[in-house]
Amino acid sequence: MERPERAVDDCAEDAAFSPSKAVGAGASFNDGKERLGEMAKLAGFDFYLLSVFPRGDRTAFIENRLISNWPLSLVGFYEATDLFYCSRLVTAMKRTIVPIFCKEGSFAGSAANQENRRLNTLFQMHGLKNTFAFAFALHDADLKQYIFAFSGDCPMPTREQAMALLYGCMELLDKVSRNGNPETVRRRRSPGAKSNACDAA
Repeated sequence: MERPERAVDDCAEDAAFSPSKAVGAGASFNDGKERLGEMAKLAGFDFYLLSVFPRGDRTAFIENRLISNWPLSLVGFYEATDLFYCSRLVTAMKRTIVPIFCKEGSFAGSAANQENRRLNTLFQMHGLKNTFAFAFALHDADLKQYIFAFSGDCPMPTREQAMALLYGCMELLDKVSRNGNPETVRRRRSPGAKSNACDAA
């Protein structure tokens, strides 16, 4: 008997699993950025983010963000608000192990105040309206979790698109981790690389 499809509402979750298999050699930081861009485009999203899941001793957006193509101005403004660790997106992901889809305001806090309204407007102005996200844990010495988030103006991905994103990100994280801790890989950029290599060109 087939599993019935479930409607996905604001910040509701939808399972999207795909069997994994071993992959080859590790991937570089730039390979990861290119691959995330390809996956985002195929699913209809304009923006992507790979970050460490914020923890009590490490909550700032800048220190957790590993790869993204967010506009620099948005990154700076969002860091100043210090809301990443308590955003609607992160809060929702603490309650489930399956992917989530948030309609508007995913990176703002849950309070209905002026700061959050202003932040929601800014994200929408830059094109980050809806967000599809999920987290993976690496079973390494640090046992860290990593967040993949894809944002844009498009609706919830189809189940096929969601499965492709989930498996693609799982494979990418595995490849990057083969070169060491993903955060270490980020720091080992090629000589001459700009300090804002994570951001959109």
